[in-house]
Amino acid sequence: MIPFNLLDEPWLPVRWCGDSPPSMVGLRDAIVKAHDISELATDNPLETIALNRLLVAVVASAFPELIEPREWAATWKKGQFDVDRYAAYLDRHTDHFDLLSPTRPFYGDPKTDAKEVSPMSRLQHAAASGNNAVLFSHDLDAVNKPVDLAEAARALVCTQAAALGGGVAQPFNLCHAPLVGGAFFWLRGAVNESPSLFRALLLNLPPTTEVWGEDAPNSATWESEKPPVAQKRDVSNLRDLFTFQSRRLQLVLNSDRQVIGVRYNQGSKIEKLLFHDPYLAYRSNKDGEFPLRFGLGRALWQDSAIYMMKQTGTDGHAPRTLNWLSKRTMRQYGIDSQAAYAVDVFGLVNDQAKVELWRHERVTIYPEIIANETRWQALMELLNDEKNPADDAKKRADRLREATRAFATRARLNKPWGVRLGDVERADRDAFVQMLDTDSRYWLLLGSRFDGYLTRIATSPIEELSNVRADWQKFIWKAAYTALNDALRSLAQDARTYQALADADMVLRYGTLYPKNEPLNTKTTEAV
Repeated sequence: MIPFNLLDEPWLPVRWCGDSPPSMVGLRDAIVKAHDISELATDNPLETIALNRLLVAVVASAFPELIEPREWAATWKKGQFDVDRYAAYLDRHTDHFDLLSPTRPFYGDPKTDAKEVSPMSRLQHAAASGNNAVLFSHDLDAVNKPVDLAEAARALVCTQAAALGGGVAQPFNLCHAPLVGGAFFWLRGAVNESPSLFRALLLNLPPTTEVWGEDAPNSATWESEKPPVAQKRDVSNLRDLFTFQSRRLQLVLNSDRQVIGVRYNQGSKIEKLLFHDPYLAYRSNKDGEFPLRFGLGRALWQDSAIYMMKQTGTDGHAPRTLNWLSKRTMRQYGIDSQAAYAVDVFGLVNDQAKVELWRHERVTIYPEIIANETRWQALMELLNDEKNPADDAKKRADRLREATRAFATRARLNKPWGVRLGDVERADRDAFVQMLDTDSRYWLLLGSRFDGYLTRIATSPIEELSNVRADWQKFIWKAAYTALNDALRSLAQDARTYQALADADMVLRYGTLYPKNEPLNTKTTEAV
């Protein structure tokens, strides 16, 4: 069979620095020309982070000396990777990058023990297949569309990294792959700099064992002479984790060298991860430390105090890459730890073996907040003000929800808020509240302004941080007022709805229709 070697065949979509149009490159050019590439250009968030982690594993394998701060700094200063060193490394493993090798296919296995051929949609999280049929159309399992080898290669990498568990397989049932269960942070670079894949790869591979992990027999999968054996095992380093073979996969081709299916079976399972994934933030509770995840209906910025948390004891911590960036010693590398950094965050939300959504968000990170306890505390109080709980954004959201219920109770049922409702009445009211969706409006308004307050926390003099919090407290009230009125004003058509508006406004201001201990506030609140 004619080989399809991923070192030189174009299969990685990239955007170039400057005005050059997007194109595809192989693994060789992706690293050799990384300084001329701005970023990978896929339209699938899971595929993007899986391919980025693959490139990091390639760099870590070809240039193991980068774990030494001096070597890392020299490479950063040089501005590009050593072409000859890279070529010498690839020459030792060239055959293992052949997607169609009959004995050692890249990210595949010639003997999967799978009896049936699955459609290629099984490797594509965004496609309508199996449990994911409700996301888009319902016909890709029945009509199997062939894909080219480049697309199939990307799907293999994504599946090994992000396959969902659940289902019968051999030698044991299907288990989640490494990218399931967290929000993965990828440093793009300083906000005021044009993106560069070269700089991004180095920023996401800093010279610290917290990122690289410990030396172990298991390394990048292509360095093994034989396909990986499916087994439950521990993982202790980045190269092993980022190239972990969670599935045994064998592509099935037609006569036109198009991929028409895949033999699919369980690969290895991570029994215990002996170091924290360096691209994950961790939060703690009474049961231990757990990765920060995306949530349905919850924006990631609401957890910014977690992903900008410096580890102290067992309270959780920022991703290891961000924690390293916050160290004061960064200046010796020519890196400004007080600058703002753009970070892409990728992940999925799943319900067991079903993908609820996959997401890509871009957030701003200030290493100064991670490094400075006072600034981090100011951020924490901004998001969760225990001293003034009534001015907390979550508490204000609760009040907004009650105000919306007050409107719905009067407008739909002609009853005052707080009276006992029957089951049918309550269902009618709650459906109307859900339709109004003031909660989403409120959080979107807060999110649209949050970066400005974050910048002030990172850059304002310490003695002025209390002013930032005070301004935020004023803003969340305005945001709640705006969200409520934007949703309700168009509904005011008769005396009942005008009364409903008055009820909602009263509950939003005072938490009750009948305030006893406070004078009525007749001052009109300005909208955002």
